[in-house]
Amino acid sequence: MYRVRVLPLLVLLVVPLLSGCAQWERPGATPPMRDAALARCEASAFNAARPDNVRVMTDRGGWVPGTRECKGEGSNRRCRETQGYWRPASYGLRDQNEPVREAMVEDCMRRDGWVLK
Repeated sequence: MYRVRVLPLLVLLVVPLLSGCAQWERPGATPPMRDAALARCEASAFNAARPDNVRVMTDRGGWVPGTRECKGEGSNRRCRETQGYWRPASYGLRDQNEPVREAMVEDCMRRDGWVLK
């Protein structure tokens, strides 16, 4: 079906967790300890719920109406018209296992004593 590169998916999973306002914390733990625990949980979740990309419609498309713009008054009035056109639907990929992996990572971190703050 669709071939997916693993590294971009891992980056997409890790970056939102690290760049958001919320952060995993545990008393006495250092940032490298947190990063190691998070990487272990993410790897485990990735192995348990591999990406399953499905094609989804991202924009249903449709008719885009034409326009008419006029400027000036009286004999100086000039109008410009554009014709309408049909815009086709557009499609993209969505990983339907992403929510499962996110839940697995959260469960793994909480079982190890981490709290999301």
